[in-house]
Amino acid sequence: MSNILDMDDKSVLENLCNLNGVSGYESEVIKYLFDVLKNADIDDLFIDNAGNLIVHKKGSAGIKKVMINAHIDEVGFQVVKKKSKRQYQIKTLGNIKTWSVIHQKVKSNTTNAVLYPCNEENIKAHDYENIILLCDYEKTVNVGDVFSFDSSLVETDEFYRGKAIDNRISCFCLYEVIKKQIETKADVYFVFTVQEEITMRGGRVAKTSIQPDLCINVDVSPECERNSLTLNSGVGIKMSDSIGVSDVNTVNWAKELCEKKKIAYQIEVSDCGTSELIITNEVDYGAKEIGISIPCKYIHTANTVAYKSDIKNCIELLNAILEEI
Repeated sequence: MSNILDMDDKSVLENLCNLNGVSGYESEVIKYLFDVLKNADIDDLFIDNAGNLIVHKKGSAGIKKVMINAHIDEVGFQVVKKKSKRQYQIKTLGNIKTWSVIHQKVKSNTTNAVLYPCNEENIKAHDYENIILLCDYEKTVNVGDVFSFDSSLVETDEFYRGKAIDNRISCFCLYEVIKKQIETKADVYFVFTVQEEITMRGGRVAKTSIQPDLCINVDVSPECERNSLTLNSGVGIKMSDSIGVSDVNTVNWAKELCEKKKIAYQIEVSDCGTSELIITNEVDYGAKEIGISIPCKYIHTANTVAYKSDIKNCIELLNAILEEI
C-alpha cells in the first residue's frame, strides 16, 4: 500500500498538511493550491470573496451542477493577551480539547512556542484559562497572532500521521480527482472551503452562490465509540452524523457504485460532531446532499492518523461518481 502515490503527489500532500492554515487564516494554503492547479485542464479557477478556492470543470450538457467540497482550514490557536514575559493567554479556533494541547509545540509564521498548563490536576475539556503559550525566544508576539500545531507529516507503509490531516487529506483527494480530468455531462465545481471549523462560512457562501443540484461533502470522521467507522476498513458513506443526514437515494447509489467497482466502503452513522453536510443551497429548490468520509484517529491534535487504503478508496469512489454522472 506504500506506493499508491508518485513523488509529485507525495510532495503536494506533504505541503498541504505542513502549511499553516488555521480557520479564518487559510490564505497561504489557498495560494499554494491555486499555484498547483493553475495549469490543470479546467475551465475556471478563482478565489471568491469568502476565500474559497473554486475549480470549475464544464460538462458536455451543462444542465445540472455538482459541487464537491472539502474544507481546507485546520484547528488552531489565537493570542488573546500577554500575561507576563514570553507568556500569553490564548483561545482556540475550532474545537480542541484541552488535554490534547498540553506540552505540545505550536508555531506561527514568525516564532515557535509550547503550550503548558498552569495546573495539571483536574483538567477540563475546554479549560483554556489554565493554558499558557510560552514562546521559545524573545520575539514579538501580538494580540491576534495565530498558531497551529508544530508537527510535520509522517508516512509509514500503512498510514499518514500529522497535523491538519483534518481536512487537507480530503483536499488532496479532490486534487487527485481534478488531475484525472474525467469528462462529465454535468458542470462540476470542486470547492476548497474556508472556516469550516468555526462557522462553516465558506461552505455557506459556496453553496448559495453555485446553487448545485448535488453536493458531495468530503471530510475526515473520527473512529470512536459514537461512530460506526473503523480505520483501514474502506471509505465511509455517511448516512448521518449528530446533525446532518445524507439523501437516502444518493447513499444507495454510492453503495451500488462501490459494489460495482469493487471499492471497499463502510456505512457511517455517527453521533460525534458534524460537517458541511448540514449546509445546503437554500436559494432555490435546494440540493441532494451526501457525505463521504475518511476514517481517522486522534482528530484535532498534532498527530491525526489516516490510513492509505481508506484514502485510496475515497479517491476511487469520487472518480466513480464523476464517471457515472
